[in-house]
Amino acid sequence: MIPTVESDRLILRPHRAGDFDAFAAMMAEPAVARFITLNGQPQSRDDSWRILAALIGGWTLRGFGMWAVEERATGHYLGRVGPWQPEGWPGFEIGWGLSGAAQGKGYATEAAQAAIDWSRATLGMGRILHIIHPDNAPSQRVARRLGATIVGQWDAPWGQVCDLWASDPPA
Repeated sequence: MIPTVESDRLILRPHRAGDFDAFAAMMAEPAVARFITLNGQPQSRDDSWRILAALIGGWTLRGFGMWAVEERATGHYLGRVGPWQPEGWPGFEIGWGLSGAAQGKGYATEAAQAAIDWSRATLGMGRILHIIHPDNAPSQRVARRLGATIVGQWDAPWGQVCDLWASDPPA
């Protein structure tokens, strides 16, 4: 069973079939796809379906995964956020990806913090990574607001070098 986590403005909940059109539209946005897809390119609906299935499947395979981010006030699908650690990943990550219309409103920080809090309370996680491309200034700002710092780099299997940011538990 995938839990639901709530914050002041957001609901982090399991993805459902009705999210697919909004998810596929988000994945087709060039500015969004640039940093959250393996090839940095907008994704087709077929590829978006497979990506969404992988996000949902993470819950079965690992016991955690990314949630759908829903705006509490409107019920609108904003994107995805949460724990992510596919095979070959350098560690336990909290990642985020929101539609262009949802960016710049503090939603990524709010959702990521809720996911971090859940991961620490439920899974007992200590250090949590955020894998961010060096050109992704908006995600770097989110990481800084989460209290994360750069702890290294990772030569990602899709041919990019990404910065490894870490959020450590409070002392």
